Amino acid sequence: MGRDAKQLVKDFPFTYTHQRSTLHFSTPITPRVADAMKHLLNQARQDKRVSAPVLSSGCRLFAKRQPIDTFKKKIRIARGRAKRCGMYDWPIEELMNTAEAQRRGVRVPSLIAFGYTRSPVGLANDVIIITELLPDHTDGLEWVNANSHGVEHLIAKTFELLHALNSKGIIHMDLWAANVMLANTGDAPAHAIDLENCFLRSPDDLSETLGFQFGFFYHREIYRFITEARYDALVYDALNAYPAVDKSRFAEVYEESKHQHIGRKERRGWFVINKKEKNKSRKF
Repeated sequence: MGRDAKQLVKDFPFTYTHQRSTLHFSTPITPRVADAMKHLLNQARQDKRVSAPVLSSGCRLFAKRQPIDTFKKKIRIARGRAKRCGMYDWPIEELMNTAEAQRRGVRVPSLIAFGYTRSPVGLANDVIIITELLPDHTDGLEWVNANSHGVEHLIAKTFELLHALNSKGIIHMDLWAANVMLANTGDAPAHAIDLENCFLRSPDDLSETLGFQFGFFYHREIYRFITEARYDALVYDALNAYPAVDKSRFAEVYEESKHQHIGRKERRGWFVINKKEKNKSRKF
């Protein structure tokens, strides 16, 4: 999985194996956790990613199991190679980003274990990521559907979370309502999940990147619960936390991002291509 992933394996030295699956844990594996992993790994392999709590008494764990669907990806992951753009395949990106966000003290579910299931010829059939299951939390989309009158509470928690992430150099390019976890009671800060489309460095152009992040959050569902004018007012108030932002450059990308779909590959491309190339065309 590459140099950083090899270091990650060293940081997770406790190994659990079952049939052709291997999982790396950071702490010793209890019998209860081992039983939970056996149950998880015995489940039939799916064609699409499965994300769900681990069904086992006393285990507060959440599992993502991502099938590797092409031979080229299987070879890349087996050899620890990045793609031509210098980034890894999505499940490896999520693993690396989650581990690094946790190391930097960002509010994300703790990484408990990771691993893979191999085919009979030794190539990875899927990548498995195990994180803590956040108790007494609800994802923001489910929360706002049940509490539409409280949309500004969700927005405030998300904007605070976004600032916390950006301040630590964790640039989340998929921060929409369902990837924000809200506490069911009290006023605890929100947590971020689903870090596959994140970048672990500050952007070259913070104004445009923020324009995308704020616009994307509105476009992905939130527009159904609040007027655009009121959302704009909340956004420009939140920008006071970013004194270096160029408002005109921010607004250009923000207005575009509010009103059009921008796929995850486009978002990744926006961040990784250099500024000279960006200036030749539209932002997305």
